Amino acid sequence: MDKYELVLAIIEHPERYTEEQLAEILSDSECREIYNLLCKTDSAVEAHKEVDVEAEWERFAARYGQRQHRRLRWFSSRAASIAAIVGTSIVALASGIAVTVKMIEPASEPEQQPEPAPVAAAQAVPAAESVSVPADTIVEFSGPVMFEDETLESIMHHVALVYGVEVKFNNDDAAALHLYYRLDPTLSLDEVVAQLNTFEQISISREDNTLIID
Repeated sequence: MDKYELVLAIIEHPERYTEEQLAEILSDSECREIYNLLCKTDSAVEAHKEVDVEAEWERFAARYGQRQHRRLRWFSSRAASIAAIVGTSIVALASGIAVTVKMIEPASEPEQQPEPAPVAAAQAVPAAESVSVPADTIVEFSGPVMFEDETLESIMHHVALVYGVEVKFNNDDAAALHLYYRLDPTLSLDEVVAQLNTFEQISISREDNTLIID
């Protein structure tokens, strides 16, 4: 199993891996870059937007070679669409700047799609202060929540709502980072923390019922 297959397996079935295994796999810089790109572009695939896979692959293959092309196309069309988007996406990990992925619209008239439910804006919380969510106010989500170019502060507010924990920021810069992230409430809190820690400039530790961001 090469690195692309391994990262796809982590995304599809994270419950099969322990926190230590996830940390070991994602400590590899190439795996971490692939994982971050796939997380960022997953929301576009979920939104059922068409991608010209062959046209985008010509650019992708020039960098990664034809071996990966044949192997990735062996996966489902969903994985192929992700690979094509990866070819045109650059994640500004060091600076925390999100890059917009340009989707190719179909030539025919698109069908009417229902408006996606907007993600409620999280109330701003000053750095080095805690967000405390009482147990009787925990919010249950029916499915994954997509964050597109959202601040880490907003994302952690939702994590606090879902898992009923406190969140404390010790770093103003980290709170202001913009991310593309898919929050899956079926994962454990430790798995969510492990995913977020794969982003550069983010360091989250857990002390009992409190998440601390340095």
